[in-house]
Amino acid sequence: MIRGKSMQNLKNRQHGAGFIGWSTILGLLAFFVLMGLRIFPLYNEKLMVISAMQSVSNMPNAAKMPTKDVRKYLLRNIQVSSNTVRFTDKSVKELVKVITDKKTKKRYLRVTYEGRNEFIKDIKFLIVFDRKVELGGSGGE
Repeated sequence: MIRGKSMQNLKNRQHGAGFIGWSTILGLLAFFVLMGLRIFPLYNEKLMVISAMQSVSNMPNAAKMPTKDVRKYLLRNIQVSSNTVRFTDKSVKELVKVITDKKTKKRYLRVTYEGRNEFIKDIKFLIVFDRKVELGGSGGE
């Protein structure tokens, strides 16, 4: 009998998550949603740049194009597919290089940049982008 009474008392006291439980759950959920909203633009920009690089490398005669034209087509592809302000006529000269391998004589399109996005005050997310694709080819490193 004692055992049965204590089980009934225990059932009466259990009512699910209380205010502190729900506050903790909602706080963690808000934290991760905010984190996702701050990280997503960095990865979205990265994917747009990779897509633009592959598009330029697959163009006919991309391996023989002058560096200025390669940069122009890359910039045009990036501007069409995203609204990033990182790539402009001036910055594309610093961020985009066309490299020729001395041994194989193959040309590569290389894009390097750092993307930063503020999370909370002094905490920032950083993405380092350094990728090259063969012009006239389809691979990437």
